[in-house]
Amino acid sequence: MKKVILCAGALMFGAIAFAQSNESDVMQTGNANLSAVSQVGADNLSGVTQTGDDNDSDVRQDGTINRSSVNQLGDANTSVVSSTGRLNSSQVQQVYNGNESEVTQNGSQNGSRVLQGFVNSGGTVSRVGNFNTSTVSQDGFRNSSLVRQQALSSDPGEYNVSSVDQIGDLNNSTVDQIGDYNVSDVDQAGVNHLSIVSQTGSDNDADVDQFAATNIAEITQNGNLNTASILQNRSGDVVATNQAYQTQIGNNNTADILQDSPFANGAGQGTLNSIATQMQQGDFNTATITQANSNHTATQTQLGDSNIADDLQKGASQTSTVMQVGDSNESYTVQNGFGHISEVTQTGISNFSTVNQTGGASESYVIQSGNSNDSSVMQSGNMQMSTVTQMGNMNSATVTQTN
Repeated sequence: MKKVILCAGALMFGAIAFAQSNESDVMQTGNANLSAVSQVGADNLSGVTQTGDDNDSDVRQDGTINRSSVNQLGDANTSVVSSTGRLNSSQVQQVYNGNESEVTQNGSQNGSRVLQGFVNSGGTVSRVGNFNTSTVSQDGFRNSSLVRQQALSSDPGEYNVSSVDQIGDLNNSTVDQIGDYNVSDVDQAGVNHLSIVSQTGSDNDADVDQFAATNIAEITQNGNLNTASILQNRSGDVVATNQAYQTQIGNNNTADILQDSPFANGAGQGTLNSIATQMQQGDFNTATITQANSNHTATQTQLGDSNIADDLQKGASQTSTVMQVGDSNESYTVQNGFGHISEVTQTGISNFSTVNQTGGASESYVIQSGNSNDSSVMQSGNMQMSTVTQMGNMNSATVTQTN
């Protein structure tokens, strides 16, 4: 009977040891490939496949039930994966030459995918990349990051750079770069942010910074030499629910959205429940939206070349809409107080509009159709109403309202 008990105990010990084992699989085909795998903990799984020459892979797993997959197809690709914690997962796929990827995960249930080139399930190379660089850092719980730097196999994407830094919980970032020399930088600190960056073309630059909780940022760039930036902030861990959307189609456009409060009125409190939208189609357009405090809405649309739109909203519940169709139009709007409405429509060339609203609940409407028209509206006090309509060329209007 004693012998039976010993045998049962031995079987139980063996089962426990098996359940806590780590697993590593390395497959190398080619010359001078390097792979290093370090696993500390239990139930970690690592798979490394290298096909080509001079590839380098380093996988470090410390914790339990972490998963890592690295596939390098080509020459001189470099991958570093470090997972510390529990239930983190990382996938790196590098197809072609000279790509670099670094993934750092701390916490639990973080997920990262870096695709610099792509091999489909049938083993066919459909997208490739050369000399792209991706850095992903995740610290927290259930953060998700997807980076794709690639192009069609007949036209590889080259020298793209992506950086994603997530600190907190439940943040989500997607970066797509198709083309050459594009740069994307995403920083998420807090809880439940969403960032989407899509770049198609060459030499585009996108920057997203999200703080506090529950901000949404989306940047789409299609063309060359476009620059876009979004900053969303609210002090503490307050749910900010700001939304920012930028679309650039063309070349050399610049778009900036700042949802924060660096002013005396509400300094340091950040911005919440505000929406900013910018759409640029053409070349050399400039669009700027600054929203401080709460509940603002701003929309800027530029169709043409060399237009300028600048909106500043402070206080609460401001609404501004700017539509520019043509070239070299300029619109400047400042709203401070509460509940103002401003609409500016410019069609033609070299029209100029300024709107300044203080107080509360005033409305301004400016329509310019033609060339070289000039409009200035200044409203102070409460519940002012102004409409300016200019049809033709070189008209000038000035409106001043106060009570």
